[in-house]
Amino acid sequence: MTLTIRSRREEDLPSLASTLVSVHAVDGYPVEGVADPKAWLRHPREIQSWTAAQDGEPIGQVTLARAQPEDDAAVAWHEYTGGDVDRLAVLARLFVAPGHRGSSAGRLLMETARDFARSRRLAVALDVMLKDRGAIRLYERLGAERISDIDHRYGDGLTEAGVVYVI
Repeated sequence: MTLTIRSRREEDLPSLASTLVSVHAVDGYPVEGVADPKAWLRHPREIQSWTAAQDGEPIGQVTLARAQPEDDAAVAWHEYTGGDVDRLAVLARLFVAPGHRGSSAGRLLMETARDFARSRRLAVALDVMLKDRGAIRLYERLGAERISDIDHRYGDGLTEAGVVYVI
């Protein structure tokens, strides 16, 4: 079986949306967005998105997005580094189909996004909910540095405990 990482294509979205719904059923990730998964996958501030494909079939994805000053990750990163948020990309929308975990897809997606950002002299930060233990293990294995604890606010006054990492 051949695992590849490539730029996400429009034709990947139906399969990725279906995968996202299955990820949510297993992990509760994402905490919002599964009512319209195709729309959620189209990040409004997308810089670039990539698809992990096993033998050509999409099994996961990641997005780099332009940071906004009010983003949880951007606030924490700015407080930690004092850097200009215009030089920050936020890693987002990372998931791998439950049946393909352990295939290195998550690691390869992360490395692809990180390397792309570095080639453009962008720092990378991300936020993750504490309940997403598998994601946290992946980030820490890849050398991500935990810089802040947060309360992620979403929906109608809901919150979820999280952390911010830099990679």
